[in-house]
Formats: sequence, C-alpha cells, structure tokens
Amino acid sequence: MSYNPQQPNNGSDQSRPMPPNYSQASGPQQPYSQQNHSYGAQEPNPAQQNYGSQQGQQAQQGYGSQQQGYASQQQQAAYGSQQAYSGQQPYAQQPYGQRPYSYGPAQPVGNPAMFNSQMLPENAYGPGSEMFWQASESERTTVLWTHLGSIFVGFLPLIMFLVKKDESPYVREHSRQGLNAMITNAIATFVAVIVFMVIGFFLALVTFGLGFFVYLLAFLVPVLYTVLYIIAAVAGNKGEGYQFPLVFNFVK
Repeated sequence: MSYNPQQPNNGSDQSRPMPPNYSQASGPQQPYSQQNHSYGAQEPNPAQQNYGSQQGQQAQQGYGSQQQGYASQQQQAAYGSQQAYSGQQPYAQQPYGQRPYSYGPAQPVGNPAMFNSQMLPENAYGPGSEMFWQASESERTTVLWTHLGSIFVGFLPLIMFLVKKDESPYVREHSRQGLNAMITNAIATFVAVIVFMVIGFFLALVTFGLGFFVYLLAFLVPVLYTVLYIIAAVAGNKGEGYQFPLVFNFVK
C-alpha cells in the first residue's frame, strides 16, 4: 500500500495547460512593468517644456521691449518739449537785444546823402566817440591819409569829401572838417601875409630894414593848422570824431 497524497483542487486551473516557460515569479513582475509604464507616461515632455519656456521668454522680451519703447517715447517727448521751450527763449530776449547804448550807428549811417552835421550830438566828437561811429578799418585808414595828405596837398579833403560823402558818414564828417580847416587856413594865411607885410614895411623904414622880418610871422598860421591836421589824423585813426578849433563851418 503506497502513500498517494491528493493534489489540491484548483478548479479550472488544472484543466488549463501551462506554457513550459511559465513560472510563478513572472506573475508578480507584470504589475511592476505596468507601474513603470505608467510612471513613464507621467514624465513631462521636454519639447513641450522648451516650447513653453520659449513662449514665456518671448512674452517677457516683448513686454520689456514695449516698456523700452514707451520710455524712449517719453524721453523723446520730454526732449521735444525742452527744444520747444529753448526755442521760445530768444523771443523773450528780443526786446533787450542790440541796444547797449542810447545812441548807435544807425543814426549816422541811416542815409549819408541826407546826413546833417549840425544834428550830431556832443558825444560824436572827442575821446569815446568811437562807440558812436563804429568805423571800419578801411574808413579809419582813409581818414588818416586824408588829414596827413592835407599838409602837402591842400585840396585833398575836398576830393575825399566829394568821393565819400554818400558812402561813409565817418569819412564824410572828417573830410568836411578838414575841408573847412583848409579853407580857413588859406584865408587866415592870406590875411596874415598882407597884415604882417604892411607892418613889416613900416617897421623896416624905422629900423633900417630889420622890421621886415615881421613878415615871417604870417607863416605861423599854416604851421598851427599843420599841427591840427596831425591831431585830427591820430583821432581819425582811432575811430574818433574830431572837431577842428579856430575853423569856420563853410561846408555844412
């Protein structure tokens, strides 16, 4: 009599054939693979992450560029308002421009042909009158040689007066003064020669001819006017007006 233990009855499992490579260990490993598969499905897609990060960066960059553009527009608007304000400043300064003196060159240079020397103010002559005339370098040089030339060529002021009377009031006034001095000098010299000649003749009769040298005193008149011509030339070279003393205003 042999021992024959009974196999447990597993129901329908006994009637199902099993593959030869089947083992019980492979059964519990199948849920682990499913868990791995589910875990892998839950991992985020790196492409989607990159695309989302790129969209976020682009949105941030666009917003930053909008802020920069708006700031630049504000700066341009402020700069434009500053330009407009700075452009309005000369308009406020207009009433105060070009009037440093109570007199100016506009009076003598307004119309040289109609210029009347009798209407000149007192500050048109003497030291400081250069601010009244404001003569150019060429005008000063012309006046200088006009007065110096009068010592050797007496009628030179007349020529310069006829040539420059309608061009430069400064040259015109100096030429007019020199012309009046020339006429006065000629008249005074002629009269002095006549007077001293008569006086010298009578003195020569009394002094046995020594009184005739009184006649030479008549030439002191042109010497005096020569000194005045030199003074006028120096003043004219400085740009100042000069009024000859001991002169009759024949030409006005």
